[in-house]
Amino acid sequence: MSRVKKTGRPAKHSANGRTKPSHMGDLIELFHHLEKVKQQARALGIFTDDRELLACPSCGLLEDVTAEGLLVTYPKDSKNIEDTGLRFRQLDTESFQCPACGDTCHVPTEEELRAEI
Repeated sequence: MSRVKKTGRPAKHSANGRTKPSHMGDLIELFHHLEKVKQQARALGIFTDDRELLACPSCGLLEDVTAEGLLVTYPKDSKNIEDTGLRFRQLDTESFQCPACGDTCHVPTEEELRAEI
């Protein structure tokens, strides 16, 4: 008969079938590290995919992501899809200010995204 250490919390099972205790502190530390890496990526101009891409309804400035993962903006009907260098400024969790015209743009909802398909 094998002995199992009782920790008072549910055991986690690994691939080999052995049990191991849950380490919430390790998970929290990993989360903080991930947030730090995301901040560094954003500073380098990399889109971290934690929100939908924006489009200004007033002037048509669009966000897009290059194959390298860089966030770029360009006018909606432009034949030359080069990055303007302009970036939407976050006002709150759901609103951004367009750098071209100053209008307030909202992050699209799931319903709006489905309607575009």
